[in-house]
Amino acid sequence: MNPPRRALVLALAALCMAGFARAEDRVSIRYTPGYPLPARSSERIELRVERSGPAPAMRAEDQEVDRFFALVQATLSDSGIARDWQSVIPDAPWIEITVELNGQRTRLASAHVPLERTGNRVVTERGVEPLGERTREAVLAQQSEAHRRHRVAFDRLLALTLARVRAQLAP
Repeated sequence: MNPPRRALVLALAALCMAGFARAEDRVSIRYTPGYPLPARSSERIELRVERSGPAPAMRAEDQEVDRFFALVQATLSDSGIARDWQSVIPDAPWIEITVELNGQRTRLASAHVPLERTGNRVVTERGVEPLGERTREAVLAQQSEAHRRHRVAFDRLLALTLARVRAQLAP
């Protein structure tokens, strides 16, 4: 087959396949420990759930990975997440969640999960605040609606992804 004809055949095949293929979707989570302390070990963790290949022959709700990505999409949509968001603290540990879905990329990054583990502080729009006599819920209620929505979406995406990883890797 001559080169121009071969190129035409390959281009036509690619166009035909484009109708059957879907974009590669993924949710990536990366834990970064923050500024390393002298003479101390640190760790980085990366997880990724990825879906690729042809459009499913079955309904999306019939396949676990498709249900997962439908929940991810619903989380972003229900929370009104339309752009990247971050609530990180200099030198502190933080988690980044990157969602690549239907050709769109959204990145959420926050320090609230690792910094609030002790239960005696909360990460607000202004930084880390000690709780003292206040409750976490009372402090968060004073934050902007956008900040609260992003935190809820972040927590939900983290929980969904960890549950998916656990379902596939845990005995």
